[in-house]
Amino acid sequence: MYNPSVLIISKRKELAIRYKKILKLLMADVTLVNNLSDAIGEIRNNEFEFIIISDTIEENVKEFIKKVRILTYNFRPSIIAVSKSDELSDKLELLDSGADDFLSESMPNREFQARINAHIRRHIESLINPLTGFLNEKLTRKNLNKVILKNKNLAFILISIDGINAYREIYGEIASEKVLQTIGAIISSALTKEDTVGHWSQNEFLIVTSNMKAEKLAEFFAFAFDNILNRFYTEFDFANKFTINSTNSKEEKKVSLMKLVEAVMEYSPTLQKNSYEIIQNLFNLIKPLKNNEKSSYIIDRPKLRGSVDDIQKNKILIMEKDEALGLLIETNCIINGYRAKICESYENFIEYIKAFLPDLIILDWGRENEKDGLLALDAAKKFYQKRKEKMPAVIFSTNILDKKTILSKGADFYLPKPYSIKTLIKTIDKFLNNF
Repeated sequence: MYNPSVLIISKRKELAIRYKKILKLLMADVTLVNNLSDAIGEIRNNEFEFIIISDTIEENVKEFIKKVRILTYNFRPSIIAVSKSDELSDKLELLDSGADDFLSESMPNREFQARINAHIRRHIESLINPLTGFLNEKLTRKNLNKVILKNKNLAFILISIDGINAYREIYGEIASEKVLQTIGAIISSALTKEDTVGHWSQNEFLIVTSNMKAEKLAEFFAFAFDNILNRFYTEFDFANKFTINSTNSKEEKKVSLMKLVEAVMEYSPTLQKNSYEIIQNLFNLIKPLKNNEKSSYIIDRPKLRGSVDDIQKNKILIMEKDEALGLLIETNCIINGYRAKICESYENFIEYIKAFLPDLIILDWGRENEKDGLLALDAAKKFYQKRKEKMPAVIFSTNILDKKTILSKGADFYLPKPYSIKTLIKTIDKFLNNF
């Protein structure tokens, strides 16, 4: 639950404490001051959503409200004037000076609470994402800064819907909105009033929760999403675990199904100094998970921190029936800094894989009727499955217009012939340097 911030300005201590107790029941974060100087200092340091000003202060309330409006032009809080006077002229004067509401000191506590609660409800509703019911980006960032100022030991969960932009292009805006609504329902079902959740962007969410339950929440979100994923895809796409966005005549990378990637980080005031550092750490954690096939999460445990040297991927195995084209591909791969080897025949394909252990395979269809390339691809899949290893990326080059079959058999990229060598090298770079 989001706790709105309220500044109460009143010289009468008993009145200020009365209002504070009422606002605490509404889960608000309350700050009390009794003079103009302290109020200005607090307003400059905090973006209060509500400011309650009592006419018990020594300054002229009308002029003070005008000053507050100038100080808060960039975040526009709701200003509520409270007075012992019930005269219409006094009410109109304060409302004309910039107050959003006028309340009488003689008002019963229950009515005062209901009136303030109405202001809070309208304020939060205006900053809620209509699809998920979560805080919008602006309020999420503000809440993060508020949490840091409290110096409490908490945990953050950053959730990203990987693949939803491609899904939106293929299935449309309405379908992608259904995805967001469903994820919103999944997340909301597991949170309590002590937790807060908001959009960091349209497809990314930031949750603030306790250290004790952060990992369990991340595990549940990944499990729940993967178990309802089939609702969003056609039977063919879900069975083959990819989607296609264009015609057979265009080269295309296999578009994987959506998944949730989550980074969990425990917050400690001694380890993270500001919101920028927290968010940067969360996004750094989440990057490697985008390579996983299913939804997954990673937890930042400070005791396990360390560095691992990256292993450069640069070995390319070429299986091309056209010898001249195969030689051209090999030469250009070497010129661009890759180690390339040509496989001499489809029959020896697996032997070459065993000896060379490629990071990427360029595979041709072969003889049209025999489907040599598809058979070689199937053999390679079985070889890596037996070794319990991830198969390297496969660029399937062909003049056969059968994109669905090629991608569903395990190829990662469909490259129709004829193609330019520049296009091929650019595709290789994307697979070996960005994955």
